[in-house]
Amino acid sequence: MSETEPQSRHAPSSSDGTGWHWGAAAAATFCISIWGAVPLVTKFAAEDFDAEIVGVLRTVFCLPLVAVILLGRRRPWPREAAAWGGLALTGITTFIGFPVLFSWGQALTTASHGGLIIATAPILTGIVSAVWHRHMPGKAWGLGAVLGFAGVAALIFVRADDIASTHAPSLTGDLMILAGVLAAAVGYVSGARLTKTMGSGTVTYWANVIASLLLLPWAVWYLGSQDLAGVRWEAWASIIYLAAFAQVVNFVLWYWAMDRGGIARIAAFQFVQPVITLVLAVIFLGEIMTLPLLASAALILFGTGLCQFKR
Repeated sequence: MSETEPQSRHAPSSSDGTGWHWGAAAAATFCISIWGAVPLVTKFAAEDFDAEIVGVLRTVFCLPLVAVILLGRRRPWPREAAAWGGLALTGITTFIGFPVLFSWGQALTTASHGGLIIATAPILTGIVSAVWHRHMPGKAWGLGAVLGFAGVAALIFVRADDIASTHAPSLTGDLMILAGVLAAAVGYVSGARLTKTMGSGTVTYWANVIASLLLLPWAVWYLGSQDLAGVRWEAWASIIYLAAFAQVVNFVLWYWAMDRGGIARIAAFQFVQPVITLVLAVIFLGEIMTLPLLASAALILFGTGLCQFKR
């Protein structure tokens, strides 16, 4: 998020809020660590399930947990038709479009590419917001967006260094992930409008419920047509990880961290996510960190930094 956004009204003062700051930083670190492993965990799950089904199950498996949270919160149902329309758009883009396209694309490309493309989410969200609200960002933000997408273009289209790798990236996979991140950006902007009246947690949970119910028939049909006895426990654990932690628990902690630690301060932790992904990809998947890939990573992170910290 941009530094121009106001600090949360609950953000503690520097004189008496040190404990809250450390708690928010710890929660943000946990969230980024969980998200940093998502590309790898997605690839593990796709070894036993069809790639697009990983994204479907990731959302559907959230339904019981989200339903319990909504019942526990005892909040009234949204009543306005416009609110339901916004929730449906947020659910379809954030919890259907992104996970399905991302999982499908991640099965075709490397985890390092997936992690770096996800890092452009703040830039894409800013572009969608500018178009949606018809408000042009500043020059520094524009420069950051250009640099970030220059890194993405180099990452996607410069592939000579990966030819000899056993974990070669795929143009199709990279573009699918980019499309998924764009879908998520639309959902973030749509959901942000609703949070002003409904609260971020309520928007997240209801959007997730809508998406889960829409995908439930697909998931039931797929699981009923497969020989599940041959699915390894690691694949089931990966799906549960993606659903419970990456898609529910992390959102709750992330919103709490931004509320207590301040939006601008906590947003800075997003820069750690692609670094974690790159390190894990090298350790667990044996992916090769080539000079062009690292140069692309530097451009993406620097460009995103300009967008977030333009002052």
